[in-house]
Amino acid sequence: LFRSKIHVMQGWIMKIRIYPFGPVQSNLYVILFNSDAIIIDPCVRFDRLGLDGINVRGMICTHSHYDHVVEAESVRAITHSPLFAYKDEVESMFSTDKNRSSLFFPEITISPPVFGLNDGDVLTARDFDFVTDDAFTLQIIHTPGHTSGSMCILLTGKGEKGEEKYLFSGDTLFAGSVGRTDIGGNMRDMKRSIQKLSSLSDDIVVLPGHGESTTIGIERRENPYFTGINCDDII
Repeated sequence: LFRSKIHVMQGWIMKIRIYPFGPVQSNLYVILFNSDAIIIDPCVRFDRLGLDGINVRGMICTHSHYDHVVEAESVRAITHSPLFAYKDEVESMFSTDKNRSSLFFPEITISPPVFGLNDGDVLTARDFDFVTDDAFTLQIIHTPGHTSGSMCILLTGKGEKGEEKYLFSGDTLFAGSVGRTDIGGNMRDMKRSIQKLSSLSDDIVVLPGHGESTTIGIERRENPYFTGINCDDII
């Protein structure tokens, strides 16, 4: 059901678990630190996550579309964990039209509160009441284009080989492509967002909302939206 990437951070075992969901294979990610966890894009039923005995301290949605939030309400009811999204995306979480569930799924609505995040916000263990030192940061990067409130989340921590970084890119950046812009976003914003991501370090591992992982370096060399072929040579 899931693929697991394991790294050591300051004596703690950090695991990033990847759970593909449904016909469009949306990726739910669990960041695990011993008995604490954060969920990125809650789209899989909690009983399928294998998190018995784990304290889910928070959920973060990269955007509001149904295939990334479909289990947010049910997971919150079980874990009582706070739910976060970019501030411009919060209202879309409450709308079946804007979250697109009225088109594809039984209608999904998320009830308040959904806590709004800002571009440049940096979350640490203290923000989630982890029982640990600040061994990691989660930086919020506003990347509109797929939706107006889409965001990426840059995870930084110390591993066996020093500092390690992972970018949860939602439906902004995929391996070899970018997210569609005709269901709540626009290509002008997407171009600016890809330009923003192009400034990140080559070694950052990209964990997208669909499909396989990649790196910023690979995308800079091979993704046509980075090279400018499909983006009017903006990069």
